[in-house]
This record gives sequence, C-alpha cells and structure tokens, in this order.
Amino acid sequence: MRIPSNDLDREEFYLDLIRKCLVSREERKTDYQNLRSWYLFGNSPSQAPSLYNKIFPHLDQLTSFLYSAETTRFSINTGASVPDAEQIKVPTLTRALNDEWLNSNADQVFSTATTWALVYNSAFVKLIMRNNEIHPYMVEPQCIGVLREDTTYTDRQEALVQTYYITKSELYDRLYMHPNRDAIVKRISSTVHERTEIANGMERILMSQTNPQLYGNVNLDLSGQNRYKAMVAEDTIEMTELWVWNDDTQDYQVVTKADPDVIIYDRPGESLFLKGELPFVQICPNPLYDYYWGGSEVQRLVYLQQLRNDRFTDILDLLSKQVNPPTAFIGFTGISEEKLFALNRAGGQISNDMPNAKVDRLAPNMPPDLFAEIDQIDRMFEEASGIGNVLQGKGEAGVRSSGHASQLARLGSSRAKKRALIVEDSLEKVATLYLKLMQAYDNTHFLDEEGNKFIAEQFTKVYVVKVD
Repeated sequence: MRIPSNDLDREEFYLDLIRKCLVSREERKTDYQNLRSWYLFGNSPSQAPSLYNKIFPHLDQLTSFLYSAETTRFSINTGASVPDAEQIKVPTLTRALNDEWLNSNADQVFSTATTWALVYNSAFVKLIMRNNEIHPYMVEPQCIGVLREDTTYTDRQEALVQTYYITKSELYDRLYMHPNRDAIVKRISSTVHERTEIANGMERILMSQTNPQLYGNVNLDLSGQNRYKAMVAEDTIEMTELWVWNDDTQDYQVVTKADPDVIIYDRPGESLFLKGELPFVQICPNPLYDYYWGGSEVQRLVYLQQLRNDRFTDILDLLSKQVNPPTAFIGFTGISEEKLFALNRAGGQISNDMPNAKVDRLAPNMPPDLFAEIDQIDRMFEEASGIGNVLQGKGEAGVRSSGHASQLARLGSSRAKKRALIVEDSLEKVATLYLKLMQAYDNTHFLDEEGNKFIAEQFTKVYVVKVD
C-alpha cells in the first residue's frame, strides 16, 4: 500500500484501515461466545449445562491426532542452492531450535491454539521479542481483523489488526522512552471491559429485544454455574495494533493506537520483529477457499449435541415415570393427594368403601433398546470428524489379526491426517520464524560437527524448518 506522507492524511488513512479490518469483529465475537459455550458446557450460553457434554471429549481426542506436543521434533531443510559446507551446522542448530521451542513453552501454546482453532474457526500464535528472548502467545480470532476476509492466507493480506487491553499503569511504563508520554496518557480513556457482549448478570436472561431496552424471560436456573470468565476490576485501555504493508519500504508498517483514536507509535516492522514478516501465524484446521477464518469444528457438532441433549432428557423423563409412574384412582372419594402420598410410602395403606374402586399404575413401557439412539448419535460424532473405532483403540468386527488392524488404522486415519498436515504447515511456519529470530537476535556461540565456532546469523538464510 501507498501510505500518505502528510501527518493528518496518514492518521486518517490508518484509522480508516482499522475500521475496515474490524468490520465483522462484533458479529464474530457473538458467534465465538456461542461456540465457546457449546464446547465447554454442551449447550448455548442462555441454557443450563448439559448432563453430558460430548463435544469436549470428542475435540480433546481429535486434537491429539492433529498435534502431539511431546513428540514434535524439527529438522532444517536447506535450499538446493546452499553449499554442502553448511550442512555441518544443521545438527547443532536443530538441537538449539528444539531447546528454544521447549524452553519458551511454545509446544503448550501451540497445543492450546490448535484446540481453540477447532472450537472457533481459527486461532493465532503471535511471537514477541522481549529482552532478546522469544515469547509465544495465543491470540483469539475475535481480537484479529483483516482487510480482505474473502482472501485466504495471512501473508496475502495487505493489512492486519490486533486489539488487546492493558492497564493505564502498564501503558505508562511501556512509554518510558516516548517524548510525549504524559500528554498521551491524559488523552486516552480507560474503563472496565467485559469479555462478552452481554454482561454477566444478563447471561441467563432470554433476550427477545436488546435495543433500546432489554426484554425477555428470566431463566430460573440460577445455580451460579462457573462459566470460566476472567474478571478484571482494574480499568483497562483498548489498544489496537495495525500491521500494514508499505510498498515504499517493502516492509510492514506497525501502528499502535490507544482508545480513543490516539496514535502512539508509527514505526517499521523491522524495529519490532523481522523485515517483511508478520509475527502472527494462523492455525485453521478447516480452511475454506473464500473465507479467511475457515470453518468451525464445533459448529458441525452443535446439532448433534442438541439432539443428544433432547434424547437424553426424554430418556430421563421416561425413567422417572417408570420409577414413580402416574397413578389413576378409580372409584375413590376424598383427597387424592393424601391417598397418593400413602401409596408412595413404604408400608403405606389406604382403604375405600366403594366396591369397584381400584388404583392403576400407568407406568410406561420400557423399550429394550432405550439407549440405541444415543449410541447412534455418538457414532455420528465420530463420523463427523473421521475418528473410527480402530483409531480410538476399540475393537472392530471382522478384524482377524494385528496386521489387519494396522492396515485398517492406516486407511482410517486418512481424514484425520489430512487436517493434521494443515496444522503441520502452521507449525512449520512458527518454527521457521523461531530460527529466523534466533539468527537476528541470538549471539550464542555454537560448535559445528568439525568443532568450529559459529553463531546462528552465520547460517544460510535459504532454508525451511520441517516437522521431523
């Protein structure tokens, strides 16, 4: 993009880009809140948690097929033009990369991001350099906005925005070298920010209209179930970080804005990260060719969980009627509630003078395959994500030997492997950025296979890190 040189035009250009990148943010935040509730509780935010949440263990198992933190090892593949003399540095740098990956907890951050990428539709890993050390963070998709949602792949976006919140004291500390620190802090506004679109006290109200007034019915199940929401009493400031490609410098321009529309920094990306590189890596296990954010795994499981909840409620209602069936008093006079109370007590007795009086217990007939539909729904869960009995370690009818079972496992894992390779591409991108950051910021001296000292920056720049 061509960025204006005039200060006023430049500021207006940045604010307009931020607005365009965040055009779908509020709508997506509402969707993500709903998907989060289905993943954690097996029901929508306005309903009580389900008796058994099938989505959570299902995604937990699926994540284990897509990414395993403890067995991930990297290898460095150099380009065809790299001389063979560089190969003696590869084993040492590979060990250093694996050590840095584990020491910075990148394995756990990437595992968490993979799980929530399935829950939402994408998740991001952001790499930050602090004190010459790499710090990975997971960023929710609701905090990210892009200029073209109809264009896939992050490196094809001309502009990307991240929003986050910090306290006023933290911002003041970060601006310790800014010449206008006091003036900037006076202009910004801070308030207590909710993590959800609807306040905590309103979550259990079924809304029929929310503007300009709230109308609805109160859900009487106010048991105080923990909804896993972070609560921050300290006032925070909404910050916005814009990364826009600058055609003049062939690098990203990074703009930091504080609420309301106070531009704090305008600097090249090379001063923060790497020249020509974004610190954000998208994880999208279910990509769509015309939608940047991709598809949600939970979205396709919501209706199955809803059907499972309804059927389980029907079964419990049937069992309750079987244990305490409806009772018909025929030919009785008097207060039936007292007689029913006597009948339901151990050793209770009732008497009546009517000759044809009788008591009928209207217990429902119990079908022999009461849980057959529940089992069928659970198999639909497995089919939806491509995880059959063999992959789950369960037995399969017709399997005659261990070789037969291994062959079925290889054939049955093709759907899970397809998405695992997609996640692997994001993993390799993060690992490649790790090695590039080590080359740019790490001055540690290593020894190659011949005993010669070198630093990471002396290694070739023509390479890619692969998952071994």
